[in-house]
Amino acid sequence: MAQLFPHLPFHEDETPVSWVARLSALHGCPSLRSFLSDQGIRPSDLLHGARQVVERLCEVTGQDPEPVWRNTASSQGKEVYMLRGEIIPASMLVREETRFCPLCLHEDDAGHGHPGIARRDRLAWSLRVVTTCPRHKLALILRAREHRENMLHKLHLHVPERGKELVALARDAAHRDPSPLQTYVLNRLEGRIGPDWLDSQSLEQAVKATQMLGMTFAFGAGIRLGSIDRDGWDLAGRMGWDWVAQGEPGLRSAFRALQDAAFAQGRGGQNYFTVFGQIHHWLLEPGDRSDHGPVKQVLRDYIIQNMDVCVGRDLLGQPVERRCKYSVQSLALETGLHRQTLCKVLVARGLIAAADAEKGNAILLVDADDGLATAAALTSSVSQAQLRPLLKATLPTVTCLIDLGQLTPLHRSVGENTRDKCGYDIEEVNRLIKRVHDLAPETANLPSDWVTLTQCTKRGRIPMRQLLAMILQGRIRGIGRAPGGAGFKALRIDLEEMRRLPD
Repeated sequence: MAQLFPHLPFHEDETPVSWVARLSALHGCPSLRSFLSDQGIRPSDLLHGARQVVERLCEVTGQDPEPVWRNTASSQGKEVYMLRGEIIPASMLVREETRFCPLCLHEDDAGHGHPGIARRDRLAWSLRVVTTCPRHKLALILRAREHRENMLHKLHLHVPERGKELVALARDAAHRDPSPLQTYVLNRLEGRIGPDWLDSQSLEQAVKATQMLGMTFAFGAGIRLGSIDRDGWDLAGRMGWDWVAQGEPGLRSAFRALQDAAFAQGRGGQNYFTVFGQIHHWLLEPGDRSDHGPVKQVLRDYIIQNMDVCVGRDLLGQPVERRCKYSVQSLALETGLHRQTLCKVLVARGLIAAADAEKGNAILLVDADDGLATAAALTSSVSQAQLRPLLKATLPTVTCLIDLGQLTPLHRSVGENTRDKCGYDIEEVNRLIKRVHDLAPETANLPSDWVTLTQCTKRGRIPMRQLLAMILQGRIRGIGRAPGGAGFKALRIDLEEMRRLPD
């Protein structure tokens, strides 16, 4: 087959469409479409990266097809392309605009007098994630295309500027380093190894996870994607990179940072979008592909372990089987307790920080097991007035036990009326009774000179608080319990032993 002459080699950094546009200019064709028609090629086949088109063009130009095919995004159907072994959705490719670096085009023009022949549309510019020229560190300039057919127009028609005009465009453009996400994508297409967690998933999953996570850090949880421009997406990729580059530990740290920020602003609860923003919204949308990559399971596990989630709730596609956290609100609803009273008890037990007590009950979280135990204690609590009959004790004895810390109120009231309103844990009361019974076993034949607690304090001149402390410390050997008796009133003590004990 006759070959076109002169030969125009394919450049390793350009797209096949760019090369064909330069060929059409070199051979005097008025348009790229007419050049393709002369070769019996349909324009749509070129745009879809058909293998036979690449082979046909290389055959008539004497070009090695391997570098051309390497830079070809080949359609796999359903808006999906294959580029260098990577599956890339059409949404990651630039179709509706021309992107370019004016200094790159200025260098191209210096190598040939005709810009239509010299200018190359770089492969990197066709990737949406690429927004900065890695060579000149300039933000790429955008030129909108009026119609998809304009993808077949030659680059010098989209960018008519030359010489000093290109230099002026460069002077006015933003100067910045390429984002680490952009660098990662370009390196991966070159076959270089990146962070393990990102390399373990598809290119789309890696890019989307980084950008969606960074979106919340950059703009907050309430941002809408429709309001984000090209530079906003670039910023999101930069903000998300440091977290995702660390893999799952980095993601968990990022989620913790977002949760802490939301908590500080009084947001959260079971509305996870107000905490995680667009990354949570994205993971809720299956679209044509339900597999969002490993980030979905990492976020799901984090929410279950660190947030208020109801058992049975569908969370990112799977039902929740076990609850790890309660909010004060959900715990109160489940147990039927008053939210404020429950919150006070949780604070008193150190399960909620006292500094956070005034925040909304929907965002105050507590471990599920600890929360249920506290709720059970509150449900079965007894008032201070009930302690005397339960302990079989006098009022002074009860008061001293409270002062000694043997009985702790579920929470202390504050204000003029300091009486403990929500009482005492019945389990703690029962444990105290058992302990006293173990220390003072029931004795059938008690010595007649052994006395009660009250008698011991009076006749031995020992304060009740000190006497109780010695009993509970196991320091008194001469102690027993009247047959059939229970509680503190049934205790009998050897008065002579008490008198012999040192002060």
